[in-house]
Amino acid sequence: MGAHKALKARQQRRVFRRNYAAFFIDSVGYALGFSLISTGTIMPLLLTRLGASNLVVGLAPALGNLGIFVPAAFAAPWIERLPLKKWAAVGVALVERLFILSIAGIVLLWGATRPAWAIAGFLTAWTLSAVAGGISLTAYHGMLAKCIPPESRGGLFGWGGAISGLLGIGAAELAGVILTEAGFPDGFAWVFAAGALVLALTALPLLLVAEPTETVRQGTEPVSVRSYLSRASALGRSNHSYAWAIVAVGLLSVAMAATSFYTAYAVRMLGAGSRAVGRFTAASVGATAVGMPLLGRIGDKRGHRSSLAVAAGCFAASALVATAVSAFAASSALDAMYLVIFLANLGVSGLNVSQNLLLSEFAPTPREVPMYLTFSWLVLSPFRAGSPVAAGLVSDAFGFTATFVITLVVSLAALVTLIGAVKEPRRANAAGEEADAK
Repeated sequence: MGAHKALKARQQRRVFRRNYAAFFIDSVGYALGFSLISTGTIMPLLLTRLGASNLVVGLAPALGNLGIFVPAAFAAPWIERLPLKKWAAVGVALVERLFILSIAGIVLLWGATRPAWAIAGFLTAWTLSAVAGGISLTAYHGMLAKCIPPESRGGLFGWGGAISGLLGIGAAELAGVILTEAGFPDGFAWVFAAGALVLALTALPLLLVAEPTETVRQGTEPVSVRSYLSRASALGRSNHSYAWAIVAVGLLSVAMAATSFYTAYAVRMLGAGSRAVGRFTAASVGATAVGMPLLGRIGDKRGHRSSLAVAAGCFAASALVATAVSAFAASSALDAMYLVIFLANLGVSGLNVSQNLLLSEFAPTPREVPMYLTFSWLVLSPFRAGSPVAAGLVSDAFGFTATFVITLVVSLAALVTLIGAVKEPRRANAAGEEADAK
């Protein structure tokens, strides 16, 4: 009997290591791929070179976020019924990568001759890639909840982000060199093609994950999207801590919107060139290398509410420094923007590590994770989609300083909400399990 238990334990450890390795490779590749096409630096620079306004610079992340959050809600009832989630997660992820690759062709074809067409093509391809990404991400988290225990997920994403950040420092500097040497638009085409290739290759190991098969009751009718979301809404209203967690993440999403405009401010107001922007990207991925393992560790040990609180503090600090720079511009203003971008991306790192993990931990069972996440994303979609557009409008109408001040206030509001209104769900679940056992 003891030998049988020992054998079973060894098999479980072997399966865990295999699953962890596959998720880890994807985690590294996902962050590394997107560091090459950074939404905070490379994309704003591309749109600026194409002649886009501040509104359009803000529209790009807004469309991306809207594409991720809203369509996923319509796919979630189907994903929840899948016995295995990995085929949907990987298959739709590869479609996402194809749309990112198409941006390289769009920029190469129209960037120099028809910039308005290139802007429209970029926004379309980026939105469609986000739609595919949102569907894939829903299946991914349903799969993750079955394969990796909660106390190991923060480290998974944290160290994956750290390694990709270290690799990304060199990749970002290389991107800056490519943009400088290859020129416009060829340099951007090369960067987006490389990003798409990295993202595609590192998603494939997820097919090797030993995912437990869920039992789907035969003869049950698929749940309508309306019924599915009504059930999710009722769960949200009954759990006040979960509802406040959504509010806090929404406020952090508003704060994150300023990240793109730090680069736009440096380019337009401080004269930052392509090489400086490449170094801004290096600062952002350097922040990822430091922030993600640290905040992932905090999330594993103290809960993801705590890591999000640290992220809120970083957003507030970056906005405070940016406000000071814009109000009291000096000869060292450009150097100060490296600190701003570093702090802002520490905040982004915390949000990337912990937002979905915190929200998914409110789900009582792994099967309900897609419902909790997609409902959360749907509620968050106005924050994610509207904030970059609003930041662009505010920047155009009142200047960058107004955007930075609003970011500071919102970041502090998120910090107060997390500390005062959100209970750590992992501890609450553990207390509930102890009560049930008694």
